[in-house]
Amino acid sequence: MTTFPLWYGINLQPNGAILLTVYTSVVAYTLLRYRLMGLGMAFERGVTGTLLVLLVAFPAYPALLLGQKWYFGSINIGYSLVELLVLLLLVFGASSLKTQATTFITKAFFKERYDQYKTVLDFSKSLVSILELNDLTSTIVQSICPSLGLQWGALFLKKPGGKDYDPISSFGKPLRDLSSLQLGHLSSLEEHWRQGTTCFVITEMNELMKDPESQAVVAKLSRIGTEVCLPLVNKNRLLGFCIFGPTVDSGGGYTSQELELLTTLSQEASVALDNALLYEELKRSQSLVRRADRLRSLETMAAGLAHEIRNPLTSIKAFVDLAPERKDDEQFLARFSKVVKEDVFRIERLTREILDYAKPMEPFLREEDLNEIIESCLYTLRVRPSHELIVIEADLIRDLPKVFADRQQLKQVILNFLFNAAEAMLPKGGVLTVRTRHLKFQGQQDWVQLEIQDAGSGIAPEDIDHIFDPFFTTKHLSQEHEGTGLGLAIAHQIIQEHQGKIEVQSVKGRGTTFFVNLPRAESQLPPPKTSETAAQTSGQS
Repeated sequence: MTTFPLWYGINLQPNGAILLTVYTSVVAYTLLRYRLMGLGMAFERGVTGTLLVLLVAFPAYPALLLGQKWYFGSINIGYSLVELLVLLLLVFGASSLKTQATTFITKAFFKERYDQYKTVLDFSKSLVSILELNDLTSTIVQSICPSLGLQWGALFLKKPGGKDYDPISSFGKPLRDLSSLQLGHLSSLEEHWRQGTTCFVITEMNELMKDPESQAVVAKLSRIGTEVCLPLVNKNRLLGFCIFGPTVDSGGGYTSQELELLTTLSQEASVALDNALLYEELKRSQSLVRRADRLRSLETMAAGLAHEIRNPLTSIKAFVDLAPERKDDEQFLARFSKVVKEDVFRIERLTREILDYAKPMEPFLREEDLNEIIESCLYTLRVRPSHELIVIEADLIRDLPKVFADRQQLKQVILNFLFNAAEAMLPKGGVLTVRTRHLKFQGQQDWVQLEIQDAGSGIAPEDIDHIFDPFFTTKHLSQEHEGTGLGLAIAHQIIQEHQGKIEVQSVKGRGTTFFVNLPRAESQLPPPKTSETAAQTSGQS
């Protein structure tokens, strides 16, 4: 770089070192701009560039030398190299220069065509990410009318399973001024629109439609000031149509370029509209599936409730039947009175859990230390005599981020998991492991995780998907630890209200591990509810 100018007698010393800075900057920019830091990519582009240079240089350089010999009578190698370098720059930059020159010329001398191209491009970009039907229909009308300078426009969609086309969105004219149109029995008009690939001017439709019903619809459109009808057709199906009033400038008809642009826009809108309708159908299907799941859960709850209440009621009924006959048997009365009292308490506990599940209390969220809550729950587990055979291993990391949580509800969840884990290892006992960790994911939300692992009998694979269902339980022993099947359902509901997740891993015969994931306080989206807002909520209710 510093000696190249000397070939032509240009003396830059001692300032030639400045070119080293320019050279370094150009190389650094090239590496970053074209992502040449990767060796594989750099090799691929290097080989491609070298082959292109050879393909151009081999025939061009001899031609340059012959041209100099013929025109000047002599050959200058240095000058020929400069010519070749300029030629290569022009060849490789021609594509980019052509694109930029075309854009500049079109924008400067053919502004109307450029604006139409930009309208189509912007319109396509605006429709790509919209799947909600209401948002999409509004965007279509709100984009087309201002771009083309139209006074008003409206979009009609066909009712599912019906013949009517209802106005869904409008621009410049209230929806109440537009009424539904029935095209199902108007075979000629609907077929004409369905097979059409262009927009239709209302005056031309008057001449094309010969049957009285079609002419009545065209007349109805004319009375509200319609100038153009734009069918929205995809896969030979008429999804709907747009109607547009006069332009703002002319106050009347459309130019051929405007009609051509509308036709292009209709193709983009039809595809996006078909996707949105499929998305709506998917949401309806998912809603039906969720409804079926709720009905199935209700059936399970009803069967579980009947089973859970029938057993204690049987013993209570037996006591009521036998009490008159054995009223003098003190031993019988004392023993059965204790059984009946336990059964009444069981029904009372079942009723309370059902109410907790059906009408959960709104959590009172504030910043809490998860490790502190876990320590409190572990102390409750340690002091229970029935759990003396359980060895607790706690691995709670220091500086664990806080979470927004309702302390009492979270404690209820953790105690439920701890008691379930301890009872799964009885009567033999075993090791109960409790861990906490901070989960970090680049570009995603941070989580605080609680892991509870037992060495019990595990959960059968076919039962894993049902452990959070109401009244599902694997505890069938008639003892203190008999389950109602609502504990895990309530715990799952509470964690969902905390915007958390519960995961479970289990191996039959080896044990079960539950993972409770909660978003850390700094990254949780909803703000914590303060005592002031809680008081306001209770006051409003």
